[in-house]
Amino acid sequence: MIGKWVQGYFWFAILMISSFHFNLGSDRETEARKAVGSDQKRHITLVGASIGRAWNFFSLAERLRRDDYIFEFVDTGSFDKTLWIKEILARPQNKPDVIIIKECAAYFPGDFSRQKSLVEEWMKECHEANVLPVLATVIPVTRLHSFKKILIDIVKLRNPLKYGNPFRQKRNKAILEYNDWVREYCQRNGWPCLDLEAAVRYSEKKRYLRRDLAKLDGLHVNSKAYKILDQMVISALEKINWEERGRSRRGLGNLTEKSTKMEDKAI
Repeated sequence: MIGKWVQGYFWFAILMISSFHFNLGSDRETEARKAVGSDQKRHITLVGASIGRAWNFFSLAERLRRDDYIFEFVDTGSFDKTLWIKEILARPQNKPDVIIIKECAAYFPGDFSRQKSLVEEWMKECHEANVLPVLATVIPVTRLHSFKKILIDIVKLRNPLKYGNPFRQKRNKAILEYNDWVREYCQRNGWPCLDLEAAVRYSEKKRYLRRDLAKLDGLHVNSKAYKILDQMVISALEKINWEERGRSRRGLGNLTEKSTKMEDKAI
């Protein structure tokens, strides 16, 4: 009898813990909406990988004391974000106002043609779902990253010359090629571009991740860099014409090409 009583309480405890874990995300969002009406809060979703994970993007509003935004991070772990973006756009509730699409330096070099095709498809799908897509440039690596990677590969018994001669800086060159395309594509189509590269590089000519903003591996950024990215995101969001976006989402009107491009150039 006592055994059954103990077993019953055990499964009850498991059920309560599971329920808490399942509702943790929605509870955070509910709490975040209390201070300001839900219609005034802007739901921003970052779709990314390791840098986005370490950013603690979901707590950005708390760090900067911005009650007018709700931030969400979706960790994809790969360049191809198709499944995750489709899932977000198909939500019956809690669909974001903005999706920031950010790729990681670790995915370069890659199949550039396929990368461009994927991005173009995601931007189209977001637009059709009335969610504003913001395309981010990739944070470059440091000048010494290629040499550090060779040492790491040797220690981990991996092929140290997978990307060829480190003096050719293939990874950073592929990143910069992608970033140049992102800027041109966004400008040509009137899409917002969040230029993370410009925020953390030395200059327009010296397009490497600043050493003071990098971790030891030369690929990931440190806490100092994340503070810069925090401010950059908020600054970009404040330049969006939210009133016009709201009319579009409620079906009261559509963003004209002119108004979209004026809004996006400011970002």
